[in-house]
Amino acid sequence: MHTDTHIIHDGPYPLPLKLWLKLRKTISPIGRKKLNKEMREKLEGIEFSILCNNCLGGHFYHDAGRRFTTPTINLALDGPDFIRFLEDPQRYLAKDPVFIDAGKAFPVGLIDDVEICFVHYHSEKEALETWNKRKERINWDNLFIVSTDHDGMYLPEMLERFDKLPYKNKVMFTAKDYPQYPWAVQVKQFKHRNNVRIMTAFANMRGQRYYETCFDLAGWIRDCTKGK
Repeated sequence: MHTDTHIIHDGPYPLPLKLWLKLRKTISPIGRKKLNKEMREKLEGIEFSILCNNCLGGHFYHDAGRRFTTPTINLALDGPDFIRFLEDPQRYLAKDPVFIDAGKAFPVGLIDDVEICFVHYHSEKEALETWNKRKERINWDNLFIVSTDHDGMYLPEMLERFDKLPYKNKVMFTAKDYPQYPWAVQVKQFKHRNNVRIMTAFANMRGQRYYETCFDLAGWIRDCTKGK
């Protein structure tokens, strides 16, 4: 599973690139403050929920300064599991995850045939309590689906199943261009790869995260909400 904590960075990097990356890491947080302020202004007064299969959703909520109105925070689901979950979320949310010994450094839970990797949780108790608390906050009337093409989501059958999901507002960040799918947003920095890298990493000195170089997620949520 390509969770944000497990994606291997390209390398080894030449010295000039190493120095540039170090400088970017130092300067980017300064610009990030301005971008966060802009996000919060766009979303002022709007209540929404995001279902996401990796850390992108959590970073977005944090940057936007919003309460977590979704259980899919600080965890990861692989492609098939995420699709199954989205095909019938009410069914899966009606049950508690059953934790299994998966030999991981984090809790892993099963809800029927969906495996949930609670990547950033320290214990099963913390994972379960947080999952149950946040699932009660879901705003079903203003729901957004956000995904990346990690963990097999780039495979044709997964793209087709994602396309058939009955959600008005959905987006997937992809390495390849898929003009047949209006919800697919290509991240051109990764066009030579099968899938995108960590979307929450800084992409430039302005403090933009990679997904923000190609898509205004906050503006999208605002516009979709106003257009209802």
